[in-house]
Amino acid sequence: MSFFSWYLIILFLVLWIHVIEKCNSLSIDLIHHYSLKSPFYEPNLTHSDMIQRLLLSSRPKRIPFNNTSVDFDLKVIRPVLEPSNSGYLAKINLGTFSGQQPTYKEYHLHFDTGSRMIWLQCEDCAKPGNRCFEQSGVPYPNRRSTSYMPLPCDDHLLCFPGQCIETHCSYTVQYVEGSYSHGILAYETLKFESSHQQRGEMVRVVIGCGHENEMVQFTKEAGIFGMSWGAHSFVNQVTGRSQGRFSYCLPPLTSDGYQQASTILRFGFDTPRVTGLHRLPIREHAGEPTYYVDLQGISINGRRLNIPSAYFARTGPNKGGCIIDTGTSLTFISRPAYNILKQQMMQHLATADSSLQIGRTEGLLNLCYKRNPPFKGYNHLPTVTFHFTGGANLMLQRDIAFVVWDDNRGKENVCMVISPTDEDDVSIIGAQSQANHVFVFNLPAHVLYFGPRICAQNL
Repeated sequence: MSFFSWYLIILFLVLWIHVIEKCNSLSIDLIHHYSLKSPFYEPNLTHSDMIQRLLLSSRPKRIPFNNTSVDFDLKVIRPVLEPSNSGYLAKINLGTFSGQQPTYKEYHLHFDTGSRMIWLQCEDCAKPGNRCFEQSGVPYPNRRSTSYMPLPCDDHLLCFPGQCIETHCSYTVQYVEGSYSHGILAYETLKFESSHQQRGEMVRVVIGCGHENEMVQFTKEAGIFGMSWGAHSFVNQVTGRSQGRFSYCLPPLTSDGYQQASTILRFGFDTPRVTGLHRLPIREHAGEPTYYVDLQGISINGRRLNIPSAYFARTGPNKGGCIIDTGTSLTFISRPAYNILKQQMMQHLATADSSLQIGRTEGLLNLCYKRNPPFKGYNHLPTVTFHFTGGANLMLQRDIAFVVWDDNRGKENVCMVISPTDEDDVSIIGAQSQANHVFVFNLPAHVLYFGPRICAQNL
């Protein structure tokens, strides 16, 4: 065979692999709630206002390990708090509506690696006896979509056995802080911009169409975009495109450039190469949707603290251990470990910057200071590093480990963006601590790769 023939064969194989990669990749916009691209953008919101909202709304959130039913008697519904929005939104184009342009409805869902499914409010939540929470726009008009198809009761692999509303499969998701959704499971068409093609991509997945809903921690979003373990998760419903792999790189929630903050959720062959990244096992526990990692210790400015690794050990279902979760904005670590971190941080800061004066707590942030002018910003603040099994280290630069803002009263506020959990709760590495790192999940291999990046560059 001639050299030219070999060349043509090799060229064909390269092109064929490239086509396969195109067909097996997908990307989704992730938008900061206060970004210019967000439907919730507020042009008069200052950086200090945004920080205050973040601190008031940030509470740990996760789904219980089981899928038990909820008493929807209105007398037991918890009152809606005045929250602020502090996470990233997945923009989706949903359904098929003839006689209109575009032929779909646009919604923004809270991007959550700690939730097991995709759900949003549907129009039946407005019926007597049901419940809607306030969102931007109207609940999804599912009955008018020609691609909407409810799952027949107990007649699909994604049905929860014995859970039905009349003749259709139903679902219930409930969150610790009081949010919940209950409704119908249905097939629907989602449309996304493609990472390689201008025409966009369509996928058909099972979503939760919520009839009775409450959203305590967030407002205006239409629902949740779940990306955790389990068959109902988006990543596991599109395995033909994702191969069980996805990645993201989050700009900081507290950045001065938050109005420009957006990024891309990537799948399959579109995920970055893992060369040079830390490799960390992620663990799956039966009945729990979240991604567990083995946290071993913490350092301040490279100095390892004397925190026993047992303080981060999992002791039972939803007890102890540590998870990676984009659905929680701040980071929460076990109280015994936090007490050591706080004490050592106070000693470090007392030496590093004598202008810092201990202040009152801000929201859930337990270690806060005030400064008089001249303001120093992040000067003299240390890095904080989380040490995981196998030598993987997540270093939080000082503008990620701390939040600094002017309180408009002539003082500068400085808070460590790490809080304590209840005694035996799960430690949570939240979205703020993940900022400016790329994360690549390989679910079939049970591995997470991560490394530092400037995520505002959206690489």
